[in-house]
Amino acid sequence: MKKHVTFFGLFALAVLGTVNAQEKSNFGTDFQPIRKDLVAWDAVRGEWLASSMEAMANKKPTPDRNFPEEYTPAEMFGAMPSTTQDRVRSHIQRSSTNTSDSASRSQWSRLNSFTSRTPDCKPVMGRTYGDPHLKSFDGATYSFQTVGEFTLVKSGSGNVNVQVRQRNQSDDFSLNTAVAMNVGGDRVCFYANEKPDGNTTTPLRIGGEPVYVEGTNYYLEHGGTISRSGKNDYVVTWPTGERVKLDASQTGGMGFYNIAVEIYPCADNYDGILGNANGRSSDDFDVRNQQGGIASSNWNMGVFGSTNQRDQVLEKEYLAFLAKDFARQYRITPEESLFDYGFNQSTYAFTDESFPRVHRTLGDMNEDDRRRAQRECERRGFTGSDLSACIYDNGFLRIEPTPKPNIPDRTAGRQLDPIRNPTPNVNPGQKPYRERYPEPRLGDHGSTGNGGVPRDQASGGSAPGTVSDKPLVNNRETTSSGNPESTGKEGTSTGVTRPVKKEPISSKPVETTNSGSSTENEPVKPVKTPEPYKEPEVIRTRPVYTEPVRTEPVKTEPRYTPPPVKPVSTPVQRPVSAPVSTPSSTPSKPITSPGRRGG
Repeated sequence: MKKHVTFFGLFALAVLGTVNAQEKSNFGTDFQPIRKDLVAWDAVRGEWLASSMEAMANKKPTPDRNFPEEYTPAEMFGAMPSTTQDRVRSHIQRSSTNTSDSASRSQWSRLNSFTSRTPDCKPVMGRTYGDPHLKSFDGATYSFQTVGEFTLVKSGSGNVNVQVRQRNQSDDFSLNTAVAMNVGGDRVCFYANEKPDGNTTTPLRIGGEPVYVEGTNYYLEHGGTISRSGKNDYVVTWPTGERVKLDASQTGGMGFYNIAVEIYPCADNYDGILGNANGRSSDDFDVRNQQGGIASSNWNMGVFGSTNQRDQVLEKEYLAFLAKDFARQYRITPEESLFDYGFNQSTYAFTDESFPRVHRTLGDMNEDDRRRAQRECERRGFTGSDLSACIYDNGFLRIEPTPKPNIPDRTAGRQLDPIRNPTPNVNPGQKPYRERYPEPRLGDHGSTGNGGVPRDQASGGSAPGTVSDKPLVNNRETTSSGNPESTGKEGTSTGVTRPVKKEPISSKPVETTNSGSSTENEPVKPVKTPEPYKEPEVIRTRPVYTEPVRTEPVKTEPRYTPPPVKPVSTPVQRPVSAPVSTPSSTPSKPITSPGRRGG
């Protein structure tokens, strides 16, 4: 009986293995018509896009770009002719519907999240700015004076996740001092003030490691990009097209970020303190599992602008609700956190549910400050609730008026010329794709010169720098002796990350020259076969950032020092004369011998 059971078990395992193998191979086979269409459009860009889409479907790193554009896969897809887009879009939708296995269905669904967007699907923007004020994706506005770490926006698919850290600037105002995000598989963090590792030379951390962006662009492993403008202003673009814009500012000696998030509501479901992007502003402030929550449309009438005393009382009650009940449901847990922390820290080290001590409204502002701020904000073109928020920020904290940012479309007005000499467009100092991932995956399309995804590293996990893997230094994998958490944060044996300081990198593509070219009309001379040319190895020395050693003062027991010995003077020796016996005047009695009696 046992033999039959064992045989049946082995047979079942074999069948399951065959089914799993079949599930894994279905997507690669069904994807080939899409690859053919993309390569027919553009041999170089189309091959990269096809390989990137396969990588995204498998949650793996995308290949290097062999073209000058800094596009993400979603941007490259949008730059194609509409006829090619329609063919690819219909094939993906048909495959995701007709496939019979769950693995392929999930892969097609990841591609459908950005390829299904038609020209009618416009992005919407939500913002948190100033001290801070929030404007939801659906246009609702409110003040959010809290201290802690919160989910700003998170998609139902998990592809987009943005978290914000708010620190107190005083007893009644707070600011956005840090932002953490999952950019399609890469963990990206920005810190305006306190850095988690002591390195104050750059605000950016990728996978827990400090990274420098000097130039216009930085490429993330999973297809996203980071663009820098100004000193500390950044735009982070997801491989699927979502974007986050960070504008660095400062007030009272404290740095903070104005944050704008741009998403596509037609492609996913969203939740967070910026709302649900369902087109209705009335339910953006509801507490979960409560129908209707608080009538937000009525509350919004008094936020930021009312000077009526009764309205101010209601407004403060509403602000208290936001800071407590509403904020509590979006506070992140240590397991959810994407932030980096110092030794013995977690999200609880940045949480204060008793803040703010006092809720402020425009009615609490000095009349002169209000008029001055109103003139400045109106001069900048602010109106409505944005005007009230601007007066609030500028009147209380002298914060520079913050208009709604404009995130330019990098594909607008650009013409894609044919690529005659494909040139790697990678981060400076980065190893080529084949050197970073030398083991080819089954179904790799390396014969086309670029593309494919790396072989799944059974012993090493997935690609470095992901949310669940080892961190990066300029997109290079690092090792750790600590205990990395599931979110990919790395620690040492003491729990303190010791980063390596790197020289600023340039985002310009590396130019290569072709030597040994000849003219067709020149006579061919017999020459000896030269040795293969080798590029001289350039050794770039980079200063090593060493964390300052914190030395505790050594406590020593005070030593006993005997008091100084005073010199002792020797007395002068004087001659001592023999004592002179003086006869007593008292007559002495005769002494009788004890053995005798007197007669």
